[in-house]
Amino acid sequence: MPRVVYDEVTVAGAGLTGSAEVAAATWIRLVDQVPDASLLGRLDAGEAAANPLAAALGAILLVDDGEARAVAGERGIPVIGSLGVLLGAKQRGNVAAVGPVLDRMVELGMFVSSTLRARVLLLAGEGDGGS
Repeated sequence: MPRVVYDEVTVAGAGLTGSAEVAAATWIRLVDQVPDASLLGRLDAGEAAANPLAAALGAILLVDDGEARAVAGERGIPVIGSLGVLLGAKQRGNVAAVGPVLDRMVELGMFVSSTLRARVLLLAGEGDGGS
């Protein structure tokens, strides 16, 4: 994880959902990746550092921001978002149901359109995806 992203989550985002968990995670490897200056007009510093790091590592970029996903696509970097991770967790049996977790994510401030919510629930095999 680029150190700038870690700092965005644990310092600038101190007290927000997930901040303490990221700060306590011993498995996260921090990298001093400099943000790509050519991306700073389109992306914030964390996203401008994460995109080139994912490319250098040949890794999948975990990002929800639409513009950051677009930049990754332009550069051939594969992406997954929070909801893709959630679906994968269900497929592997790490969560029993996506719906309650998705609802909690929304309660905590994540924006999920009704169309995307329905699609995720359908992919999870949880009913018709209706609200």
